[in-house]
Amino acid sequence: MSKWIKYFVYISFLFLIYYLWKAEFLFFPKVENYFFLLVSFFFLFGGFITKSLVWVETLRSKQYPVSFRHGFVSVGLSELGKYIPGKLWIILGRAGYVSSQYGYKLKDSSYLSLYTQVITIWTGLLIGGLGAFFVDLPPQWVIILTCGIFILSLVLFIPEIQVYLIKIFNRIFKRNITIPYIYLKDLKKIVFYYFFDWIVRIVGFAFLLASLSGNAFSFEFLPAYPLSITLGILSMIAPGGLGVREGILIFWMHKTGMPTESATAIAMTTRLWMLFGELVIFASAIILDKFLKRK
Repeated sequence: MSKWIKYFVYISFLFLIYYLWKAEFLFFPKVENYFFLLVSFFFLFGGFITKSLVWVETLRSKQYPVSFRHGFVSVGLSELGKYIPGKLWIILGRAGYVSSQYGYKLKDSSYLSLYTQVITIWTGLLIGGLGAFFVDLPPQWVIILTCGIFILSLVLFIPEIQVYLIKIFNRIFKRNITIPYIYLKDLKKIVFYYFFDWIVRIVGFAFLLASLSGNAFSFEFLPAYPLSITLGILSMIAPGGLGVREGILIFWMHKTGMPTESATAIAMTTRLWMLFGELVIFASAIILDKFLKRK
């Protein structure tokens, strides 16, 4: 690892420990079915593999080829960057690693990393939003989700709207920014990987729920998972979406018939489950990075 990436890794880990201690997320949940829990971890780790695949295929679609091994390492090393305030470190982390390995300009790889994040948010909101039509949620939630998906789609796919919004933003905040424009012809090549990635992660969440309840697969709860992740990404204040993800899960599950106490326990357990996966992928990336350098 380059020197700045090492510092990034250490800072990420320190922020993670601090926020976990502060938010009191460390506890031991009650498990009813350990086989389902084991299966959930299989899909959890599979989700990090598909997440790496999404990143690699997006880079390749834009003519920036990287190997899957380097893509996996870049994702793993930057995974804890979500806990650093600002939310940009997870984007810059994987971009910086790829740039250091292949000589790509950091500006270009960072743009593609943001591009990947935007499509991830859009597909996650789409899955969560569609799920809202099949559960008894407040009408205002359905309206907000529908409008959010529609507006985000317009901004992403209609360049005239994008240019107009960027001009307004730059005038107000006196910045010079660009938003990733997603060409439909490019999206068709890679969107399958994004939906497949979400499916793998949602299946893992379904088995986690089943392990906590004993044997029931509650499909009405599943759309809350991608929705909580995407809104957690969008929350610029909460490190790693701490509190935001849990709040959305609790609200959704309570509105679909689960007692508040049970929903709270599941939301907290989900955070620990995801955290364990993040730590494993982080450690795996460090080990693989050292192995690749020895070859």
